Amino acid sequence: MYKFLWIALCTISLISCATVSNQQNQVQLISSDSTLINGCKKLGPINVDTQAINFNEKAISEFKKLAYDKYGADSAVITQRNNKAFGHVVIEGTALKCYS
Repeated sequence: MYKFLWIALCTISLISCATVSNQQNQVQLISSDSTLINGCKKLGPINVDTQAINFNEKAISEFKKLAYDKYGADSAVITQRNNKAFGHVVIEGTALKCYS
């Protein structure tokens, strides 16, 4: 009986973890010169200032997370990016709502 409950609990736990979605991965980055921006609602500015060893990945991840957390955006556009010394990155852009 306990073995069955343990297996059921483990299975439910694994399924639960597998279905949790990372919301920042739901944010699509659109090129600043793309015509897709014309059909999108501009939600607000996003500014990220980060420093890390894997600075490219970290900066984009934080940019998308901020777009989703602050505005509930499904898309974002980077308007300016400055790569500075020692993995320091400053990104400016706009959060967008392109899909209903």
